[in-house]
Amino acid sequence: MAPYWVGTSWKMNKTLAEALLFADALAAFVPGFDQAIQPFVIPPFTAARQVKAALANTRVKVGAQNMHWADAGAWTGEISPVMLKDCGLDVIELGHSERREHFGETDATVGLKTAAAVRHGFVPLICVGETLDERESGRAEAVLTAQVLGALQELSGDQPKAEILFAYEPVWAIG
Repeated sequence: MAPYWVGTSWKMNKTLAEALLFADALAAFVPGFDQAIQPFVIPPFTAARQVKAALANTRVKVGAQNMHWADAGAWTGEISPVMLKDCGLDVIELGHSERREHFGETDATVGLKTAAAVRHGFVPLICVGETLDERESGRAEAVLTAQVLGALQELSGDQPKAEILFAYEPVWAIG
């Protein structure tokens, strides 16, 4: 594993054409990266397969911005780890503050998703971060600890060893 992972999540931005232009530019740029850096991009679902193909001959990892914990089922609007594996993706971003705030994700659901990501051979990229109120009231450490432990709660010794990344994104600093 490279000691440093550097990448970007595109959120709900870039059309397929824009995503492929970015991927082409990145493919030309990456050979100059230090080998200690593992580059990654996390495009919208609609471009993930094509971006993965565009970056196939590079060392850039490509990921998804979310994933359900179930392999299949009646989960309208969700995407499963099986579907993302079929796209050849490498990384799954989980627990982003926007998912927590707007879609009601909890430490428990992030834990279920983390376990599913590990089970399917993905590198989970778990986002943790406190709000300004939590920071100013001295609760940041407790919030971050709960988020980290929640993300790991469903893992057991029966699961394969896995790389798990944590991204510290304080909610008060996201613009």
